[in-house]
Amino acid sequence: MDYTEKVLAEETLFKGQIIDLAVQQVALPNGQTASREIVYHHGAVGIIPITADNRLILVRQWRAPMQRETLEIPAGKIDPGEKNLEQVALRELNEETGLTTNQLVHVTNFFSSPGFSNELMNLYYSDALTPVMHKRSLDADEFLNVEKLTLEEAQAAVAAGLICDAKTIMALYYWQLQAK
Repeated sequence: MDYTEKVLAEETLFKGQIIDLAVQQVALPNGQTASREIVYHHGAVGIIPITADNRLILVRQWRAPMQRETLEIPAGKIDPGEKNLEQVALRELNEETGLTTNQLVHVTNFFSSPGFSNELMNLYYSDALTPVMHKRSLDADEFLNVEKLTLEEAQAAVAAGLICDAKTIMALYYWQLQAK
């Protein structure tokens, strides 16, 4: 069976700095029509930074959509037109942790919520971290604290609900596999 949906029409509802929202009318494989609400996003990068003493560097920050604090791997959005994703990852690592690396390994790409968004997350890993000479400032609306957790502490943070986002949970699984 061919599962392709044909877009019949699309209406842009909102154009923002981070996302655009649209509604599509589509023809389904069975000939019926349906509406699809779509969130367009430029994509993002996440970094799994492991210290020399085998700790994962995470950032604690407030997440407005959930109305609570989370612990997450350093990450950030890709700006329109940015093509060198390793440079984006290094920028975010610098900005959020004050660290850099010359050994950035691409782990995988994944769609964060393919049911309604095209956001593609690009995940990187490094266990060769060094302090930066010039730390980039955080975004004006960004407030965070850096924390370093062992694998066991990070797993406990998942169980407690403090680590609750897909990219960070995926990062923990990857880190755990590297330790075996």
